[in-house]
Amino acid sequence: MQDPVQVAIEGAQCMARLVDRRGKFLYRYDPDTRAPAKGYNILRHCGSIWAMTEVANSVGPLPEVVEAARRAVDWLIDKHIRPYRSTVTQCVVAADNVKLGGNGLAILALLELAKATGTDEHIGLARELAGYVLLQQRPDGDFHHKRRFSTDELLKFRSDYYTGEALFGLLRLSAVTGEGRWVEASETSEQLLARQDYGVPQQSHWMLYALEQLHALRPNALYRNHARAIADNIVQLPGYRAEGRSTPIACRSEGLLAFIRLCTAIPADEAERPAFDRAAMASRETVHDNLELQLTYRHPEGSFLHSRERNQVQIDYIQHNISSFLGYGRLAGTRRMLASQAV
Repeated sequence: MQDPVQVAIEGAQCMARLVDRRGKFLYRYDPDTRAPAKGYNILRHCGSIWAMTEVANSVGPLPEVVEAARRAVDWLIDKHIRPYRSTVTQCVVAADNVKLGGNGLAILALLELAKATGTDEHIGLARELAGYVLLQQRPDGDFHHKRRFSTDELLKFRSDYYTGEALFGLLRLSAVTGEGRWVEASETSEQLLARQDYGVPQQSHWMLYALEQLHALRPNALYRNHARAIADNIVQLPGYRAEGRSTPIACRSEGLLAFIRLCTAIPADEAERPAFDRAAMASRETVHDNLELQLTYRHPEGSFLHSRERNQVQIDYIQHNISSFLGYGRLAGTRRMLASQAV
């Protein structure tokens, strides 16, 4: 296998080259001709900023990546973030719609850029976006997913991923600022969602990210058992590989890596630790196999293709793949494991 961290770095550098002077990504294109295709998704804009900046923060100075992320954040704020009604909160608006996941991913992007620049410039805005998320929290622990911005009409649309994205954003904000209100609201949701096996059939990587962060802030057997249920479903039901697309595989890799990191935080004297160690090992083996598949979709420029049959790049294809390669490369002992497998 190629050096996973280098794969992540080259992907982040590729993403930086896709950000124009205004701060907008070349969203979808043919990697051989650079011919653009129509379409834009603001949630993926936010997620891509987060992923590329996390790579820069993890591996050392990548100034061109951080500068591109700064431009992309400036464009996001200027074009898509608006005050929500008469509240003190703000929200991400695109085509007169406010999608919960957009706020969650924008929070992640703002926090990661703040870390990269060493400033608190965007922390206040992240709080205001988080405030909108809390306004959408429902009594059953879930959230309202979509509203019409101009009328505030609640729309019926539901995503398998928005709840996890929103919770992860809230929890990262709590981890960065030390403020309890965000983690407390997340605990209220998770204690209800865990009992519903939320995210298990969907194999939600965003919920695994959220559960990893929640467990780090407030260790609880309920949270880690919920995470294990999602991870077990991914390991035991690998039908996503048969889809022949890079992104579904990469997303499962991301989720399993979050679960593996969670497992390392379980105290050695906990009775269930051996079972979680076995689950983590199975997850690690699955991730290794997934990454080998993901490399078959990699383009020489550092991007990732939709599939071997469809020569198209989209920014979220790169986002999810580089996050999974970075996560794998950062695992303690990864290089030793790769060396032993090569023998």
